[in-house]
Amino acid sequence: MESERPNTTIETYEHQHQLQQQDDDEEEEEEEKNNEILKRRISSHPLYGLLVEAHLDCLKVGDISNLERELKIDQMQATEKKNLGMFSQSELDLFMEAYCLALGKLKEAMVEPQQKSMAFINNMHSQLREITNPTLPAPSSEPSPPSASSSHSKFSIN
Repeated sequence: MESERPNTTIETYEHQHQLQQQDDDEEEEEEEKNNEILKRRISSHPLYGLLVEAHLDCLKVGDISNLERELKIDQMQATEKKNLGMFSQSELDLFMEAYCLALGKLKEAMVEPQQKSMAFINNMHSQLREITNPTLPAPSSEPSPPSASSSHSKFSIN
């Protein structure tokens, strides 16, 4: 009789575990379903394009080769930011608007130090060029007699 008791306890535990696993699976499926619905709502939201552009702008802050394209995008974003208030203010609308604005501020915060760094690098480059490029003496109105050192410097500067 005692041998049956552990089996029923183990079976009961296994049955409870299976039921818990089924509940967990159902909750995961429900959560996945809700996530998919939310993804569809976000991707079809009128501000989704602005959100993606703002995100991409943050990613390409270090890429200075696309300045012209960035200027056009900045102009488009300025126009779209003016239209942010036109949509109904549901929770998703508020989130999308806040996220777009936060990404815009993030981009601005990332661009400023980069611009300062580029200005510093350009300044250093100019100073190094001035130091390494020898300057020619200003021409005088009277011709000076040629010397060995001056003729040597004429050949080395080209």
